[in-house]
Amino acid sequence: MAERLLIRALKGGINTKIVILNGKNITKMPSALEKLPGLKTLHLQNNQISKVCPEISNLTQFQDLKLREFYCEGNPLFLKQPVSAIKQEDVWSLQEISSRFIMNQLAEKNPFLMKAIKWYPQVRSIISQGRKCAICGKFFLTIWLECVEFFPPSKNWKISRNLQLVPLQILICSYKCFYQRNPNIFGIAQV
Repeated sequence: MAERLLIRALKGGINTKIVILNGKNITKMPSALEKLPGLKTLHLQNNQISKVCPEISNLTQFQDLKLREFYCEGNPLFLKQPVSAIKQEDVWSLQEISSRFIMNQLAEKNPFLMKAIKWYPQVRSIISQGRKCAICGKFFLTIWLECVEFFPPSKNWKISRNLQLVPLQILICSYKCFYQRNPNIFGIAQV
């Protein structure tokens, strides 16, 4: 439903300046926001937002929206209410293990793999889906844990007084990294 409402806003083109989606039972931040470079005011209050859309997954992309006003009160994601998780052992598939090894060796410019990878288009296709861990900086294939890190909003934004931080998506490769995170990073869990 939210995406349909946002598509209507997109019909206003890149000049759309205000999007109001209050109380629409939205569960994640709409991904189409990145298609509205003229957006100045965004209202997302009183929804069920518990996920950040992957298209707006870092501080630079979020600040590129050039918002002047951002209202998001009444959403679970912005409440920063932690739940405890049961530690599980990391068990990776053979594809995950080999992909991690290859991606990290390529990042280190391993000359043998740099030459050999040219002959394996299927492997190149698989590792092109890799992500970089926000904690250790190593590459991984399967999203192990989706988290959010809270950043202060841009000083140029007009915001509610109680909005101190904005959540942005980050990905973590293992429990080891999850337990080494800074206290401003929260795992997203199904409760």
